[in-house]
Amino acid sequence: MRIVLLICFIACANLYTRAQLLSPEQLDTAHVYTSLEEALVYPQKVYRLDLTRNRMKSFPEQIFLLTNLNELILDKNKITEIPPQISQLKNLQRLSIESNKIEVWPAELCKLNKLIFLNLGDNFIGRIPDDIRRMQALQTLILWGNIIGYYPVTMGQLENLQELDLLHNEMNAEEQTRLVNLMPEVDIHFSPPCVCTFED
Repeated sequence: MRIVLLICFIACANLYTRAQLLSPEQLDTAHVYTSLEEALVYPQKVYRLDLTRNRMKSFPEQIFLLTNLNELILDKNKITEIPPQISQLKNLQRLSIESNKIEVWPAELCKLNKLIFLNLGDNFIGRIPDDIRRMQALQTLILWGNIIGYYPVTMGQLENLQELDLLHNEMNAEEQTRLVNLMPEVDIHFSPPCVCTFED
């Protein structure tokens, strides 16, 4: 009988650690791992990982073993693409890949429906996918310093979005007005408008 109870306890504990979504307060106080090697020792216990300035040229696939990850920071590296496996990090609430070399916003990124904060500033992204409408939890979206030429009308369906940073993206006055009308409740940051054209 004791063995059966022990097995049940372990099974329940494993289930709990496999799917833990932290509250904002819990996340702010959780330990921040700054070494992937250290994080992989007990991957289920890792909620926050910061690999800023690690000279990485690609997205480390070992990160996908951290199934409880709630916050991931990969700023100031040389990462060129976000792999489709990013959708496996279902508990991710905060993602920052600022100052890298990313050119494409993958559709799989839009499957992260727990994501509250997304920072893709200072990259080479040219368009925002229509599927961004799926990111209903998103509150802050930082896209400064890109080359975005396509802003889908579906951005207007982001009901929880509060802040959108589009500084240093070339944009004419007409496009800026369109975005303001599309998202009237969102605090949008623009640079001065340019004389330029955009995709339909």
